Amino acid sequence: MTVIQGSSILDLLLEDADISAYDAALERARQAGAPVERMIELEHERTVAMRLREKLLNHRRNEAELQLLNDTANDLAAMRDPDSILQAIADRARRLLGCDLAYISLSDRTRGDCFIKAASGNISGLMNELRLPRGAGVGGKVARTGEPYSVSSYFDDDTLERTPEIDATVEAERIESLLGVPVKLKQDIIGVLLAAHRSQRPFSSRDIGALVMLAAHAAVAIENSRLLTATQAAVADLRVANATIQTHLAELERTAEVHERLTKLVIEGVDVAAVIEATAAAVTGEVLLLSPDTDPPTSTDQIEALSRRAHAKGHSVVEDRLCAVPLITESESLGTLVLLGSAAVDDTDRRILERAALVAALVLVTRRRMAEAEARVRGELLADLLSAQTHDHDLLRRRASLLEVDLDSCHVVVVAELETEPREPVFAAIAALARRLRCLATVRHRSVILLLPGTDARTIARDAARELTRITRAPVTAGAAIAEGPTTIAASYEEAARCTRALIALDRVGAVGVAADLGFVGTLFSGEPDISGYVRSVLGPVLDYDRERGAELLQTLDVFCATGQNSTKAAQLLHLHVNTVTQRLTRLAQLLGDDWREPEQLLEIQVSLRLLKAQGA
Repeated sequence: MTVIQGSSILDLLLEDADISAYDAALERARQAGAPVERMIELEHERTVAMRLREKLLNHRRNEAELQLLNDTANDLAAMRDPDSILQAIADRARRLLGCDLAYISLSDRTRGDCFIKAASGNISGLMNELRLPRGAGVGGKVARTGEPYSVSSYFDDDTLERTPEIDATVEAERIESLLGVPVKLKQDIIGVLLAAHRSQRPFSSRDIGALVMLAAHAAVAIENSRLLTATQAAVADLRVANATIQTHLAELERTAEVHERLTKLVIEGVDVAAVIEATAAAVTGEVLLLSPDTDPPTSTDQIEALSRRAHAKGHSVVEDRLCAVPLITESESLGTLVLLGSAAVDDTDRRILERAALVAALVLVTRRRMAEAEARVRGELLADLLSAQTHDHDLLRRRASLLEVDLDSCHVVVVAELETEPREPVFAAIAALARRLRCLATVRHRSVILLLPGTDARTIARDAARELTRITRAPVTAGAAIAEGPTTIAASYEEAARCTRALIALDRVGAVGVAADLGFVGTLFSGEPDISGYVRSVLGPVLDYDRERGAELLQTLDVFCATGQNSTKAAQLLHLHVNTVTQRLTRLAQLLGDDWREPEQLLEIQVSLRLLKAQGA
C-alpha cells in the first residue's frame, strides 16, 4: 500500500499549483488506499492550504495594487500636461480594477455641471465631452453627495436621476455595473472617477478602496498641474514684461546700429544695392527699391499704389505689412523704398526705412553724377575714335586704358537703332551697361554705338541688342562689324551703320546682322566689297562641280534663269533634250538646296551670274 507523504499538500502550496492539483492529490491518495485517518488529515491540510493560498493571492493582489498606485503616483508627478494626466488616471483605473471601462469627469463651476474629460476602453464616441447635469447619473450623484456609489445593474437602479443623453451613452457603451468615487481636493469635489463592467459584477470594498486611493492621487496630480499652469502663466507674464523692456532697448540699439552702418556705407562709397542689403538685414521683411536707375523688382498693384500715395503725400505711408518711403530730392523723384514686412510694420522698422531712404537717395544721386561723368568720358573717347580725322592714337590708347579698354585688341562695333530717341533713364542704363561690359558707348539721336571686345561679331551684336531691348523695352535693329586696332574703328563704324540702315530698308526691323548676312546688298554696302567672295558664297558648289567634271551646269543655270525658268525654252537654246535639262536642274537642287528657286535666293543667284559675266569669267 502506497502512503502519501504528509508534506505533499504543502509542497503544492509552495509550487503555487492550480486548485485542480489539490483535488488530484487527494484522489491519488484515495486510489492508493490511504487509511481513513490519513484521508481526514489530507482533507484538513487541503482546507488549510486553500485558506493560505487565498491569503497569499490577496497579499499578492494587494501588493500589485500598491505597486500600481505607487507607479501611478510617480508617473502623475512627472506629468505636466493636464490632458495627459487625466488620460493616465483613466488608464490606471481600468488596470487597477480590471474593468472594461474607466473614465473621469470634471466639475464645471461656471455652468454648475460636469463633463467627461478622459476615458479608457470606450467603444463609442458619445462619451467625448458628454455633459452631466449635477446629480444626474452615477457621476452626478457622486459629485452631489461626495460619497462613493456603485450599481450592479444601471438600468435597474430606480434611485438614479436620468437624462436621455446619459442613458444613450450607457446603452451605447453596454455598461451594466458602475462604480464612482469623488475626486476631492480637501473638501472641494473637483471631479468623479468611475469604473464600469459590461456585465453584472458587484464591486467589492477592496475595489472601492483602491479606486478611492487612485482618486486621491488624481486630485493631487490635477491640483499640481493647475498650480504649475498658474505658475507658468505668472512667469510668462513676467517674461512678457521683461521682453517688452528688452524689446524697447533692442529697438534703440538696433536703430543706432543701423544708423552707424548706413553712415559707414556712405563713407565707403558703396552702391545702392549694399544700402538695400544692409536695410533688409535690419528689418523684418523684404526691402525693394522702385527706381528707374535699378532693375525693376517684382511688384504688385498694391505696392505700386502705395508708392504713388507716398509720393503724393511726400512722406512715409504704412499699410498693414507694407511701408513705402519716397526718395525725393529738391529737383526730382528717385524712386520709392518699400518694406514688405513679414508682419505688421512697427514704428522701429518705419524709422529705419526712413533713414535708409535718405542714404539711398544720397547714394543714387552720387552714383548718377559719377555715371554721367564716366559716360561722358566714354562717349567722348568713342566719338574721337569714330571721327575720320587723324588722331594721336597713343593718346587715345592711354585714355582708353584708364577705362580698362585695350584698343589694340580685336573689337566689334555695334550700331543699334532704337524706335525712339532715348530718355534720361535709358542714358543711365546704357552707361551702366558700358561700365559692366568694360566697353565704350555713345548715343547719336536714335542710334546707340558700342565698341565691345571680341571677335564674334554676330554673337556680340545679338547679346548687345538683347540688353538694349531689355533697357528700352522695344525692338532694336543692330548691325555690326569687326575692328582691328584704333585705326580701323571709324571704317568699321561706317560699315556697321550701313548694315543697320540696310536691315531697316529691307523691312527687317528688330533683326541683328553683319554685312555678310545681307547677300549682295551687304556686299555692295561693305566698305571694301569682296565680289569674288560673294559669288563663291552663292555659286561655289556649281563652279566646283563644273571644274571637277567638265560639266556645264553653270551655263544651264544661266540660260534657265534668262528664259524665265522655262525648261523647254532653255533646252531649245542649249540644243538639248528637255529631259537632260531636267536632270541638270535636279543636280542644281542637290548643290544649291531644294529652295534655290525661292525668289530671294534666285535673285542672289542671278546677281552672282551677272557679276561673273562682269568679271569676264
